[in-house]
Amino acid sequence: MNDDLRLLVVDDEPVICQACRRVFTRQGFAVEESTDAQEGLARATEGNFSAILLDIKMPGMDGIQFLQELRKTQPDVPVMIMTGYPSIPNAASAVQLGASDYITKPFTPEGITQTVRRILASHTDEEPARPEAPATIPVRRLFYDESWLQLEADGSATVGAILFRSQPLVATSVRLPAVGEVVYQGLPLAGLVLQDGSVVAVPSPISGVVVSANERLADDPSILLDDPCGEGWIACICTTRLEEELDHCTARRLILLNGDEATSAEQCEKLESLGCEVQAVTDWAQLPPMARRPEYTVLVFDAASFADRGPELLERINADAPSLRVVVVASPGSRWETAYREQKIFYYAVEPFGDNEISQILNAAFRRFLAGRQHEANHRGPSEPLGGVRITNRNGQKVQLLAAPGLLHRGRGLGEEIVERLRNRSLPVVTLVGTGDIEPATVLRAANAYDRVMVLRTNDTGHLPGSLVRDTKAEYVCGSRENAGKVTTLAVQPAGADDGLTPLDPRTTEALAKHIVQEMASY
Repeated sequence: MNDDLRLLVVDDEPVICQACRRVFTRQGFAVEESTDAQEGLARATEGNFSAILLDIKMPGMDGIQFLQELRKTQPDVPVMIMTGYPSIPNAASAVQLGASDYITKPFTPEGITQTVRRILASHTDEEPARPEAPATIPVRRLFYDESWLQLEADGSATVGAILFRSQPLVATSVRLPAVGEVVYQGLPLAGLVLQDGSVVAVPSPISGVVVSANERLADDPSILLDDPCGEGWIACICTTRLEEELDHCTARRLILLNGDEATSAEQCEKLESLGCEVQAVTDWAQLPPMARRPEYTVLVFDAASFADRGPELLERINADAPSLRVVVVASPGSRWETAYREQKIFYYAVEPFGDNEISQILNAAFRRFLAGRQHEANHRGPSEPLGGVRITNRNGQKVQLLAAPGLLHRGRGLGEEIVERLRNRSLPVVTLVGTGDIEPATVLRAANAYDRVMVLRTNDTGHLPGSLVRDTKAEYVCGSRENAGKVTTLAVQPAGADDGLTPLDPRTTEALAKHIVQEMASY
């Protein structure tokens, strides 16, 4: 931990102080907190803090008065205002007194991390400390589908992806995330631009704030394909939801059964370069007890090394460990191909290590099972458009999601994913049938009736389709009325010229629904 990076949180709500402590101690900051404005001012005046996080509305002394007193002795310390009631007069007064920025409550870990890192970067040439690794989390490579993350010794996550490189695939450039950008697990992190102009989106394996990007990829995008787990890393992320999101990431553990030690060593080296944890076995007798262990889900079976014994051995493997996904590695023109294909196998591959097909096979073998259903395929009958969804969350708060026309539908796509996930949390759900333009007056009327209002819309931000931007400072919340502070806008990069979300693939739709539901349920 870098003890020189110190934050002071002053807020009369203990839950806000505790939330800030949880977020920033993980990132290497020393965090002090105060729920009393006078006591907090004394600390701020006497201490040497990197930044102060200050509530605007407190009993006895509000944030504006606090700032006025603080600037008499501490004219340069960065101050970030935290407020549930953004207003133009308060914002103007805070700026005049040297407040660096403000964030609207309730904030997310990503939002407050992004804001604090931005104001620190503007006041110092030093990078904020990267997070300190929890002692209970091993430093290893974990995967979220084709994307991987490596938890570093300091707790940050280096991230990248294993992409299949077929012979015609030629990358012309890589769209990298910007430093300071918020990324979400399962939503686009980067994009590989191909020669035909199409883009292969890379999902982020973890949520957080980007602290650096691999600029070498801009000069030579082929590194991403040639050395994906080494020089081809994509970005470094300051993680914000590490504990909860690691449950969705897995190590790629596999067994390599190859009777020839020389070729086994070559194959093992290639598999490890693709992020796998390999248990190499050359003797058939060693396999059965290992194959029954639950951490091993994939078996790479080198057919050539066992010649005519191979089909019989595979039959015994299927009987002993039927859940294993078996990838048969064969030679061209093998006379045992038919015998292998008659067995239960996941894939029959001819020299996959030579043409790099093994990367595609591994991505398929270890792919997560989508939690959501394929609503488009299962839906029957006409689909009703939805104007929004209402819930009462477990904190007793009434939350309303308002959707721009065409974004949500009953029984398919993002609308059904959101409704299904809310019901799976045992939350009472009311769907609002119909569509209508979302005007500021409409949103503010909803804010009068509900504890929180979320506006779902599309916005062309130049990001990859499906990218999500959370905004508490959009046009719906810039008025002076206190109820405006209840409103959050979730802007999604559309998938096409019609500004719709229908063309998004099911995996991105699932991830979007997960994050939207998380916002609704966590207030």
